[in-house]
Amino acid sequence: MPLNREKFQRLEERVVETLEGRSPLMEVPYYVCLYHPRDEIEILESFSHMVLRLRNKGFSAETIKLSDLMLKILSDSGLLSPDITRKEEEMREELERDLRRVLSRKLVESLKERLKDRDVSHCAVLLRYGALWPFVHLSHIFLSIDGSVQCTLVVPYPSDIGAGYPLNERSKGIIDYYRAEVVDLR
Repeated sequence: MPLNREKFQRLEERVVETLEGRSPLMEVPYYVCLYHPRDEIEILESFSHMVLRLRNKGFSAETIKLSDLMLKILSDSGLLSPDITRKEEEMREELERDLRRVLSRKLVESLKERLKDRDVSHCAVLLRYGALWPFVHLSHIFLSIDGSVQCTLVVPYPSDIGAGYPLNERSKGIIDYYRAEVVDLR
């Protein structure tokens, strides 16, 4: 099933209200937008076009491709070196721990630095979150940037489970889990 255009339009209207300071009081101006993973290409195009429309309306907006940021971090950290890739199978557990540690820390540092002087009137759309999974969790990003990043964040989130479906046996559903407004675009 393709992206629900009506829901996407409502999301864009909510983002505009937030950028204008007209949104009802939210703890943090963050949006998590659920979509089915098979709709990835359409989502990338739709959110890129949304950013262009926001700019055309005079708003400050940008896309940040988390997959590109991840590759830069891994390259800068030496985790993409030929030695590592050759020995990947024999050092898989150690490599996984290093990936989690380095990606989590460096990604958050990079986002904080890039967005530190932006306020709620700036929109940053964080594309390709799925590329970070399972090494970096969205909840970790939100907890780590809370208080440091004040801009409006929109994060398309690939998921084929329902918004109320439990993330694990002890947790609430996605809609109650994140300190963000969860929008189901499916």
